[in-house]
Amino acid sequence: MPVFWRHAIACSRVFISALLWGLSGSSAVAAGDSPTVALTLVEVYSLALAEQPALLAEAANVRALREESVAAGQLPDPQLLTGITQLPVNGGEALSLRDDDFTALSVGISQEFPRAAKRQLRATVLEQQATGAQLALTDLGQRVRLEAGRAYLEVAAADQGAQILERLSTEALRQRDVAGIDLVAGRGAQPELLAAQVEAALVTDRGRALRQREQAGRAALARWIGAAADRPVEGSLPVFPPPPALGRLLEGLPGHPSLAAPATTAALAATELRLATAERKPDWRLEVRYDHRLEFSDLVTLMVGIDLPLFAGNRQDRSSAAALERLSAATAQRDDRLREATATVTAAYREWQAGTERLRYYDEALLPPSTARVEAALAAYRAGRGSLSALLEARRSLIETELMRLDLATQVVRDRMQLQYFEAEAGQ
Repeated sequence: MPVFWRHAIACSRVFISALLWGLSGSSAVAAGDSPTVALTLVEVYSLALAEQPALLAEAANVRALREESVAAGQLPDPQLLTGITQLPVNGGEALSLRDDDFTALSVGISQEFPRAAKRQLRATVLEQQATGAQLALTDLGQRVRLEAGRAYLEVAAADQGAQILERLSTEALRQRDVAGIDLVAGRGAQPELLAAQVEAALVTDRGRALRQREQAGRAALARWIGAAADRPVEGSLPVFPPPPALGRLLEGLPGHPSLAAPATTAALAATELRLATAERKPDWRLEVRYDHRLEFSDLVTLMVGIDLPLFAGNRQDRSSAAALERLSAATAQRDDRLREATATVTAAYREWQAGTERLRYYDEALLPPSTARVEAALAAYRAGRGSLSALLEARRSLIETELMRLDLATQVVRDRMQLQYFEAEAGQ
């Protein structure tokens, strides 16, 4: 081989190896130049809960129910009665206010007196509805945090994966260029160059797919935090402390808002059953009326009315039966939700536990040998004992391993977010 070509190849080895070794560092410097403050998960939680329309609507519903519960415990407003009584409509005294001694101008007040126990039960029904709505509001806040966190995780994972693939794309492009040089120098073949070109194109497309996934994640995140979703995210996935033991999580489930709401519904149905029973007892009303007669003495009328529950079979009894069925439905719904939540928490905990063990295996058994392989291939290439393709293959294998670890780490964080949702408001 001519001296010129040997010198060119040696220089290219040094140049390419230097670029390969400094690739990660240059990427980190470029990422650090961004003047925009990175969006964190804690900030996402704060933004998602601030001025969230769904939360504001549910909070207004809670306040409305509490106001109604106060009103339901009060006596009805009195009614003003006025009119003309005993007015003749025929004969010589027709339409006269003076000729008939029974005709009078009347004014009075009527007041209904529902039993105090009924009014208290009606107020209790609305208060229990408000309590259930408050639990739903608390659960909605936790679900907003969970969904916003998942959207942020999707963006962070796609961004980090895209950065890894950009490094892999650079490796593939360099391998394509080297294949072209080898072909010109007579050391390679056309199929090798074509294969390198196809591989470079495929890696580039994988990176674009991840950027597309990132943009879709940002659109989903904007549902919760608005324009802040366009900000760059942190360079690593969110970190959580280990969850409580599975036994503690399961013990706290009945107190979680999503499960306490059916319990409140059951208590509400029990109160409605008591109210339906109380409806069997009649209410009463009082009416006082003053009758003014133009040519005769004035009169005073006092009337007392009382309800007659003569058709209880189709009214009060039906209401009691309906309340009893609602109580049974609420109890079954509570038991069903508890079973569902128990299965969800158990599955998420075991997935998190297994994923954490696998991550430890990646860090201890897979990544160190892959990194050592790159260092050995680089040393051999610098010494002239190894090929560039071997170095690039080692580097590519390391990056593929990093991508697999990223997918696993993303799933572990997703499971941990699910567990955090059930931790909240459950005594943790």
